Amino acid sequence: MTRSQKFGRLLQILERCSESTVYHDEIVNAVQRIRRIESIMSPLEFRPYGVFDDRIHVVDLIAKEYLEKASADVQHLIPVDVDADGNGLYHSIILLMNDSTLTASELRVRTIIELVINEAFYSNMYTHRAGRIDIAIKAICKNRTYSGLYEICALCSVLKCNIRSVYPEIDFRAGMAVMNSIYIPIPPIVANYEVAILWSNVWKEMHVRAANNNLWGPNHFVPLLAPNQQYGFDHNNQLLLSNVKRKANIGKDAEFQALQPYDLENEIQGGGRFTILFRGVLCVRNSA
Repeated sequence: MTRSQKFGRLLQILERCSESTVYHDEIVNAVQRIRRIESIMSPLEFRPYGVFDDRIHVVDLIAKEYLEKASADVQHLIPVDVDADGNGLYHSIILLMNDSTLTASELRVRTIIELVINEAFYSNMYTHRAGRIDIAIKAICKNRTYSGLYEICALCSVLKCNIRSVYPEIDFRAGMAVMNSIYIPIPPIVANYEVAILWSNVWKEMHVRAANNNLWGPNHFVPLLAPNQQYGFDHNNQLLLSNVKRKANIGKDAEFQALQPYDLENEIQGGGRFTILFRGVLCVRNSA
């Protein structure tokens, strides 16, 4: 059985526990047994991506519209597309971590364990903001259940990182300020990194309101990455190379002669054609 299969199985066990009439006791007992499985419960090594890379990342254009309604100091970040299957928060962490062996099931199980073993702390800190923690833990035990504040806070300790929670300022109420905060691990854990997660929706705002009595709410999470200095956005939100001047037709020898030696990354001659890879742009001309 693979690591992912083991955690998938553990999550199924926790889900069955959550269906019991004494669900809290059943979940606590299961967590105590899981923690003794040393072969799979070693701490995670979280070294997140910090910069958007168009070779592996895709912009979530709907989330980008929501980001434009968030705090001004995060609007330069890029929302990255992840699966919207109820595990969006965990998929966001997996994308940031770039670990093909990590699964949403493992992160969900680790989140449940963290909330159970430090239940008193989380309850005292967040019950007035996020509701009863025992009910939250019960819900988290079911795969693809939409995540919330408890999961964000617990993941800080699981990953040993700060998580900046970014919430669009839509239908803003005073109690929603907590959604725009930086959460940190439980002491004495020291954060090694900080990542940003956006509360989003898979539908545009107008469609959400049309289906929900003119109210808006999130149903998805996406990670936010810093833009690569090499890239920029055009008016259609398409990623562009901003530092490269593309030339469709280069007909004059002088244009090639003007290139300095350090500009040439590669040069190939042969067959009457002369090819240069110049700062990432392939240029071809016929030789005389």
